[in-house]
Amino acid sequence: MTKRGNVYYVRFIVPKERWHDVGMVTGARNGTRKDITKSLSTKEYREALVRRDAALTVIREETNAALAQHKLPPLHGDWKPSWGSLQQQLTEQALEARKALEEADTYRTPYYENDDPHTGRIVAEAISDQDFGTDVVREELWATAQNIETQSTDKQNGLRQAQAAYEQALGIATGTATPLSVLLDRWLPQLEGHVTQELIDRHHRTLRRFGAYLAEAHGLQTDDPESYARSTPIESIDRKTAGLFREWLERLPNVGPRVVGFHLSTMNTFWKWAQDVGYAEVNPWEGATRGLKKKIAKASRVRGEKRPYTDAELIALLTQARERLKQPKKWPWARVIYDMLRLAPLTGCRQNELASLTVDRVIKPTQPEQLWRISVTEEVSKTRSSTREVPLHPIAQAVIAQRLAELPAEHTQDAPLFPECKPGGRDNKPGHYLSKRYATFLRSVLGENPEIDFHSFRRCFSTFMATAEANGAQHCPELVLEHLIGHKPVSLAHNTYAAKRFDWSVYDNAIMEMVSKGVSEHVRDSMSIVCSI
Repeated sequence: MTKRGNVYYVRFIVPKERWHDVGMVTGARNGTRKDITKSLSTKEYREALVRRDAALTVIREETNAALAQHKLPPLHGDWKPSWGSLQQQLTEQALEARKALEEADTYRTPYYENDDPHTGRIVAEAISDQDFGTDVVREELWATAQNIETQSTDKQNGLRQAQAAYEQALGIATGTATPLSVLLDRWLPQLEGHVTQELIDRHHRTLRRFGAYLAEAHGLQTDDPESYARSTPIESIDRKTAGLFREWLERLPNVGPRVVGFHLSTMNTFWKWAQDVGYAEVNPWEGATRGLKKKIAKASRVRGEKRPYTDAELIALLTQARERLKQPKKWPWARVIYDMLRLAPLTGCRQNELASLTVDRVIKPTQPEQLWRISVTEEVSKTRSSTREVPLHPIAQAVIAQRLAELPAEHTQDAPLFPECKPGGRDNKPGHYLSKRYATFLRSVLGENPEIDFHSFRRCFSTFMATAEANGAQHCPELVLEHLIGHKPVSLAHNTYAAKRFDWSVYDNAIMEMVSKGVSEHVRDSMSIVCSI
């Protein structure tokens, strides 16, 4: 509404894409019309509120009639909202009303006995602006909710759905219910910069599936399941809902127990936050993943446990990479992959930790007997425990030395050692395209095998260390392995009381013994072959 002088007017906004059509059929001077303003013929605000919706309806009907005479589609086109969309509309309407009601005056003018305030006896009170606004909100919400009933082919079921949607929206408007959208708009921004974008995307996938479940459970249709979930009050989600959602997820095709666990973990994490900020008394998702570990383990056995590469597989990969080095135009990623095949199993580093290597992360020792090392910094590490320094065996050092030698003379300290690995993906990581190219290379050499991937090089590193210790190595205990691979030690003695870092010589000796006593001679020989393009 707007006010001109002392009289209230209603202003109908024309959709931008229809300015020309409406301007033509209404005879606008410049050929376009952005809005239509009509008088409500009253100076009283409350009366204007009552008349507003009726006036807007008349304007819309008259405009659509004029468009129809010129054989033009109505303002809303042929689109009809689904039930779920109407419930989202109700929630947005209720949230707007909630703001207005919170700002409205709550004072109620008292009526005294015999109209004499000196008696002190109040016989009644006038309604406040907030009371009046609440009555108007009830009428407006019910008018919107009735659209659910009119769209239903089953009138009885439609009336029940409309009543439920109305009561939910009224609770939001009056402050007794809080839609998830209000809380999600606070929680998700807090995650930015602290977790990966991939994890945030996973949270959104969870919300979409949760919204799809809720709509189905309520007998509704929705084109935007995440928005439907966001329109649901947090107070309406109980332990029964959590249990039914898990059962619904487990019935979905191509959704394994690990993915079910991810979704339930998202809900549990969000509800813990909601408890901390005072919007949830209990967490219905606590314990929702019970029993999933056994199902995940069973699914892994059926699919095949992840494992390290065998010696034969490592030699096949190294041999094929060298062959492809001879045709760099046909296999542009062969050089990167060949370097990674020698770095990854001898350092235990993740693909992004290697792909993101820069000049300043290569540490050259001052003592000739010490090994070079690479630093895994906080910006590229997966966890806090992943921040570490890893010595380079001479085979791996040769790879890094060659990369450094090929850099331009005027290079900076932040120059990448693997410029081929351009950042990409949702988190803009250098390992994004390496992951894709290596997966293609792996399939072409060893075929489709879900048991092995790039991460299997870390499994090789762990296996080499354990094998070396079994063969008599003195510097390859489990604690040193955990430091080098970037895992938090499991035992209390190791993660609380033991030193977090040992002397460089401890790790240098571990790496040298790992390769000499844990890596087979055939694999060492294959890794030692130097090729040039």
